[in-house]
Amino acid sequence: MLAALILVSPPALSGSFDCNERGLSRAEGAICADPQLLRTDEQLARRADAVARRMNYGQYLGLRHWQAASASQRDYCGADRACINAHFRAQKRLLDLVQECLETRFVRRACLRNALSGEREAVRR
Repeated sequence: MLAALILVSPPALSGSFDCNERGLSRAEGAICADPQLLRTDEQLARRADAVARRMNYGQYLGLRHWQAASASQRDYCGADRACINAHFRAQKRLLDLVQECLETRFVRRACLRNALSGEREAVRR
């Protein structure tokens, strides 16, 4: 069981990606170089994982799709710290909305669908 936990645990001091990887984008390099950005990225990644555990499989896939699109969008920031921070604030707002949806039993499915699809539309613009 301990071996399984070790395999699942993310490497220390890396955000939602491995800072030791080759070929990091400029935004990922900026995040790895800035302790505050790195801490924010780690917190958002942990929060998204916690939210994902409360979803059904289809909702989980929607969240992971949103995360991939969001990471791609973040890369447009390059090394601009203010842009990356704005991106993180937008991620936090969406995770707040998704968490709120998960706490409302009656309209949960529609709420999550609208939250994730609305964010996908915002990412495309």
